[in-house]
Order: sequence, then structure tokens, then C-alpha cells
Amino acid sequence: MSEQSGYTPTFTSSGSALRTLRTGKRNPNWKAAAEYLMERAAPDVRLLIEAATQIEMEKEGLRTDKREVVVRTATGFSWDWLKWVALGAAGLGLLALLIWILDNAALRAC
Repeated sequence: MSEQSGYTPTFTSSGSALRTLRTGKRNPNWKAAAEYLMERAAPDVRLLIEAATQIEMEKEGLRTDKREVVVRTATGFSWDWLKWVALGAAGLGLLALLIWILDNAALRAC
């Protein structure tokens, strides 16, 4: 009598569906109980459930965004010093090239 065998429970009352739903996700029929209650819910209750679902999705999205920012910051921070080293090396190289050009120009002028 599990969902794998294709068995779908039929509830005869909201009370039995609520009892099944209150047992939690460990009960294999909790989805069927939730669907049964959703089908019979008043429009206001459906609206409330829809709003709560949207709020939870937004909260989860914010949590995910915060994790991504932290990961990007941690990754960017670990490589940040390498960028500055490369920029400094390029600057020193260009400075050395400028000094070499000026030195050669001064030797040819003499």
C-alpha cells in the first residue's frame, strides 16, 4: 500500500484527510490528503495558501541569492591579491620599458 504500487487513497471526510496530513510526511498518503483538502478548500483559503507559497519561494530565492553572493565574494577575495600582483608586474614592466627607451634615446643623441 505505497505510492509505488499505484495505490491512491480515497478520503471520505476532511477529518480523515486532516488526520493523515497531521501525521506528517512520514505517512505515504500525505500528498493525497493535501490534494483532497485543497480541492475542497474555500477560495479565501486557496488564496492564503497561494500567498504563503509565494512568500516561501521568495524567501528561498533570497537565501539562494545570499549564498551566491557569499560564494562569489569568497572566490573573488581569494583571487583578488593575484589580480593586484599581475597589475603591479605589468606596471613595473611598462616602467622598465619606458626607462630602456629613454636610455637608448639618450645614448643615440650623444
